[in-house]
Amino acid sequence: MSIRKSLLSLFFLIVPLVYSLGQDTLQARSAKDLLNLSLEEFMNVVITPSKLPQSEESITQKVDVISKREMNTAVLENRNICEAISRLPGVSVSVLSRNDANWGTYSGIGPKYSTYMLQGLPVDAFIDPMSLDLYGVDRIEVQRGPASIVYPNYLSQDFAGNQSPLAGTVNLILKSRIESENTEFGLSYGSYNTLNGSLYHENHKGRLNYFAGISSELSDYTNYGSPVSWLNMKKNPDYRKTKLFGGVTLFLDTEEKEKLSVFYQTMVHSGDAGRIYRGFRNDYTTVNAGYDVNITGDLHLQSHVGIRSYNRWWQESNFGAIDTLKSENDVNQLIIPADISLSWSQSVNASLTVGGDLQDAIYYTWTNPLTGTEVYGNKANATQYGIYAQEELKLFGELTLRGGVRLAYIGNKVFLVNGGMPGDDRVSWNKLLWSAGARYVISEMLSVFSNAGTSFAVPGFKASCGTIKLSDFGIPGYNGQLPNPGLKPESGTGIDFGVDLKISNSIKLGGRIFYSIVQDAIVDNIVSENPSQTQSVNAGSSKAGGGELEFTQRINKEFDWFVNYTFISSETINNLNPDQSGTAIPFAPGNIFNLGLEYLSSFGLDLVPSLNYNSGFYDALDKSSRIFYKPGIVVNLYISQLIFKRQSFNLEFFARLSDITNNDYQLPWQFKNPGFEGMTGLKVIFR
Repeated sequence: MSIRKSLLSLFFLIVPLVYSLGQDTLQARSAKDLLNLSLEEFMNVVITPSKLPQSEESITQKVDVISKREMNTAVLENRNICEAISRLPGVSVSVLSRNDANWGTYSGIGPKYSTYMLQGLPVDAFIDPMSLDLYGVDRIEVQRGPASIVYPNYLSQDFAGNQSPLAGTVNLILKSRIESENTEFGLSYGSYNTLNGSLYHENHKGRLNYFAGISSELSDYTNYGSPVSWLNMKKNPDYRKTKLFGGVTLFLDTEEKEKLSVFYQTMVHSGDAGRIYRGFRNDYTTVNAGYDVNITGDLHLQSHVGIRSYNRWWQESNFGAIDTLKSENDVNQLIIPADISLSWSQSVNASLTVGGDLQDAIYYTWTNPLTGTEVYGNKANATQYGIYAQEELKLFGELTLRGGVRLAYIGNKVFLVNGGMPGDDRVSWNKLLWSAGARYVISEMLSVFSNAGTSFAVPGFKASCGTIKLSDFGIPGYNGQLPNPGLKPESGTGIDFGVDLKISNSIKLGGRIFYSIVQDAIVDNIVSENPSQTQSVNAGSSKAGGGELEFTQRINKEFDWFVNYTFISSETINNLNPDQSGTAIPFAPGNIFNLGLEYLSSFGLDLVPSLNYNSGFYDALDKSSRIFYKPGIVVNLYISQLIFKRQSFNLEFFARLSDITNNDYQLPWQFKNPGFEGMTGLKVIFR
């Protein structure tokens, strides 16, 4: 029997068994007990798809809400926010280490086709999950499937570059209204001599709500390179990460119809990669400011502006019996996003949202080859803007229809590529995007939904502008990349169809099928052997499809659980290179299975175990050289016990245990999961 059939059999075996056990408990409970069920689990209010609060039943997309409690009990082995959503269907998280980003996949189509946002304003899907602190986050909203047209691409040039919401979007919603004063102090110690301390405070003064915090972690860490890895670690890596953050929300009227908000965080992450002259330092700063007002009962205005500053410095060394310093390097990005939107409720059954957004990005790199002079490698500016309109209609009280369009523009101005003048220093693209969806509520128990939409991802500036001029083609001595100003963006189309079944207030079943295709895939084509010249061209396509099944149940006030399964099939077609045709998308596994439980006892004991199964994936497209990696089963466990509960404070013991079966599996690019890791500590909560 195949793995996929085995997991499906397990899914359909567990669900009826626990359902029948839970029914006896539910039938014996009083109406009062049912009213005490957590409404946040089954009547969530979300803002991701439309910029306005809506119930799940009135939106066309599939949106998951990760509550504050779920964030607090999540085991983040690599301190990455992506790991907090790894239990959801359709998500495969592959964080390489505490020092490296997530290269996993969303709906099988790759890591750069799901965007991340902070309060609806884009952040970097690779960098910010490593840096942002969850203490100031009230909840995480995860939209699966083609994202709403009201959110743009992100202009990052680092890591995988431009990011697009084809497969979905993840929105971190900050705290705004704080009911009472709360101060938390935590101290923990764990594997690899890891010491973590945190201090957090929140309160309100009249209409002013605020929170602030600081956290710091020191560690020897461990060798996270596979045998004979290029990392060549000679000692335990040094790891130091400190975050300082705070947020303020001021309601300008007593009815809370108008508010101003500001959020600030800075993070310093420094250390080394396990040997001398392999030091690094990452300085990341995030600022969000927002204005929100109900102009009238029918008109709602929102506007945001932000700052995202990413500075990465690292050393390269010559590895040998005695290592020597080779160079010092730096990457700097400054991205300024801004948006404004106006929502008009034309009636109780119709609403229109119109708006615009802007991003401006500065990107440059330099290296110091120890000659005393810093040499710039790349220098570029990028600008993006878009305008959009989206209409939502509710017909017959049961059918919701949604449709929208976006006119998007991205332009690059390039000054240097690999230290030389670009072949073409300016390039730009315009694109008309669309999105549509429908949800039909058949009954209080059953609803069906479907969505479709388009997106695009522009080529990197090296691909479009080149390192030599187009007129240098074939001239001896002119080695490099020829520009291709006519290069098309990668154009994506995504569709999904799903069913939500609510058996009772405490039991949910769901299923979704999805399909995404990215056309005009960009690859580098060799156009000349002598001289050595390449040129980026649009060569093929990538596609991914699959399905999800999920079940959640709250058996009683102390116990709930979930199980979900995802099947993914992906393929890449390269018309210019047969070795890259018919291959699976890197990091896209065929099967993903999640099982989790939550036990919250009346005497203060919390147990939250979770299991993730990943059937494995390839690291590259080339059939001749790609490697298959199989993470298999990873089991995590969160434990906490209330020790003292007083009127003014609580004292709590907690432990976070990751990979408790010590599955030290291999990862791409000669990384590995180091296996079991544990952290235990104390938390004091003053009220």
